[in-house]
Amino acid sequence: MSRSDKSMMPDNLWKQLNRDEVRSLVAYLASAKQVPMKATKDNLKLFFNGQNLAGWTGHSQLWSVENGEIVGRSPGIKSNEFLVSDLLVGDFELKAKVKLTPDAGNSGIQFRSSLESNGHVKGYQADAGKGWWGKLYEEHGRGLLFKQSGEEHVRENEWNEYRIVAVGPRIRTYINGNLCTDLNDPQGAKSGIIAFQIHSGGPMEVRFKDLELSLGPIAD
Repeated sequence: MSRSDKSMMPDNLWKQLNRDEVRSLVAYLASAKQVPMKATKDNLKLFFNGQNLAGWTGHSQLWSVENGEIVGRSPGIKSNEFLVSDLLVGDFELKAKVKLTPDAGNSGIQFRSSLESNGHVKGYQADAGKGWWGKLYEEHGRGLLFKQSGEEHVRENEWNEYRIVAVGPRIRTYINGNLCTDLNDPQGAKSGIIAFQIHSGGPMEVRFKDLELSLGPIAD
């Protein structure tokens, strides 16, 4: 290895950018943390590769991949913990199978959310957990937005398919094919990151598998 006398930045980079792009690049380089990458049909394969947590950020002692499944395993924690995707999504459909052990534990799928500087995730959450399955909550925001439960559709201690559809201001959640939430929310965020949650409390395990992310517009 030897020190180069040339920068790794492309020659004449500024000449290829307009003023807004220059400001955006400088703001990005000055930022103290990485920013989400806008999801496109070309980079959706980066969402989850089924082998490891490349493309995700979370506590390595709590989150792992086993047999193609994302596993969140808590020994008992005092505050909520999150596994955050690098991708920024707007209109989308997400399908995932979820399993809680024990079913009395609590978890959720964050979407159109933002990662705060303190490590918290703020935004919509499709809840999972006894008494909460199918409900829509806004973490670090307005709280419970849609209180109707999908508990009757849940197979306790087994895999359950969660489907989330977000198009414009309309948010829908389904459990095992059954509609649980149908909310028109004009004041809610229209884009953001996806994340998985381990809720504070006693020991628990949550697993996610068969993840399918599609970008909008999504047909009914």
